[in-house]
Formats: sequence, C-alpha cells, structure tokens
Amino acid sequence: MSKDREELLSEQINPKNKIIGRVVFSKDYKATEEFSVSLISSIDEKQIEVIRFDCSNMENVNVHRFYNNPPTKHYLNEEKTPETVLTFWDNIRRNWPEYLFRYKENYNITDRVI
Repeated sequence: MSKDREELLSEQINPKNKIIGRVVFSKDYKATEEFSVSLISSIDEKQIEVIRFDCSNMENVNVHRFYNNPPTKHYLNEEKTPETVLTFWDNIRRNWPEYLFRYKENYNITDRVI
C-alpha cells in the first residue's frame, strides 16, 4: 500500500472527543480500497476508541462497537465508497453523545466533578 494514496482526516468535536478517519484509494483513484472512521474520546486521561466503521481490501465494511461490553463486530451491507465514509462520519457526528454514554454506562465509568 502506498502512502501517497492515503488520506488522513480529523475533526475535533470538543476538547475530549474527535472523529478520525483514514481512506486508501485505488492506484487510479477511482475506487476506495479501505477506510476507517472512529470516535476517539478522552476518558480518565486515556484515548479510548468508542466505535469504528472500517473495511480493508481483504474484508467487507463492518462496525466495531467498543462501547459494548464485551465489544462487538458486525458486517454491514455497504459499499466501499467515499460516500459511505461520509455517511459513517455523519453518523458519528450526530450520535457521538449516545455512543459515549453507552461506553461509560457499560464500563461503569462515572464523570468526576471536582
């Protein structure tokens, strides 16, 4: 895989939460070979991956729900396209509070008030 076909993306939602993404294009740049889109949250001063949508050239599109305890992985009936990446990005942007709430609830994490 050539790094010149790889795009890295990031969007800071707030100081403790961000969306990060990675897209690898085909050699002719007409197709998406692989991608990942993740919600990263700072919990107790650690960077935690809460949810990730991804695929590779060897694996179909899937979602890792790290907010479940234990984490789960499900395959999705989606194509490997830039539009799919944007759809997942928007999904995380809209739903990140719920995903984070579920993570904290399932792992018994309480917000500390000082």
